[in-house]
Amino acid sequence: MIYVLLPAYNEATNISNLLRMLSEEYAGWLPLKPESGDLFPSHEEGAGLPSLVHVIVVNDGSADSTGEQARSFQDSIEVTVLEHESNRGLGAALSTGISFILERCHDDDFIFTLDADCTHHPRYIFQLLNRLNQGFDIVVASRFVPGGKEVGVRFFRRLLSHGAGWCYRLFLPSLPLRDFSCGFRGIRASILRKTYLHWNRRLFEAPGFACTGELMLKMLPHTQPHRVTEIPFELHYEQKGGKSKMPALQTILGTLMLLMRARRWFRKETP
Repeated sequence: MIYVLLPAYNEATNISNLLRMLSEEYAGWLPLKPESGDLFPSHEEGAGLPSLVHVIVVNDGSADSTGEQARSFQDSIEVTVLEHESNRGLGAALSTGISFILERCHDDDFIFTLDADCTHHPRYIFQLLNRLNQGFDIVVASRFVPGGKEVGVRFFRRLLSHGAGWCYRLFLPSLPLRDFSCGFRGIRASILRKTYLHWNRRLFEAPGFACTGELMLKMLPHTQPHRVTEIPFELHYEQKGGKSKMPALQTILGTLMLLMRARRWFRKETP
């Protein structure tokens, strides 16, 4: 089963288009699936491939029609909308969605996270899926590996993302990744479940958008470096509808504080 988690805040100009693109990509991928059904381990004897993708939209207190548009979408994918009455931030939205999914999924299911602003094209979900099916536990859509790039990103924001990657590698040089801050990832459900059980209510403690790197750092001790990889990904920021919601200073300070704490996690809390 494929679960797709979309944290959304004031994405009325984007959410319908994103769900439509995902549905189209899913419909195009189905004829190419292996006839053996090996891509999705069956949960019941004789069961075939799942008939749908389950999208979880967490509407994080949007002041626009994000929730209504997501609920009204009807196609080959199932959409569930979870509501926050007020805007609680990205970490809280991810936490709500992860809790909902883990209550329903099996350990051999796959969970994908991406932005709801159309800068992350959903076609990469099925490329991430192929790598997960090859035995990886975590696969990141990376801007910083050969073939990856950023389009339409302003210089300061590009400097911010590259600087964050440099800080991660400086503080934790043994980690097998180049792009820690991109929220477009595929995760084996068993790994996310172990991480959630280990941290529980402390799964997201970093402020603002630093929580995307925090989740990665907290998942890594529950797998092995050779089971984590990246695929090249093109971030198309010019496709974004609406203004950026990333507070730059908060993200920088949050990332530095996170990395200082993370060095202790890897020394003391590695299972």
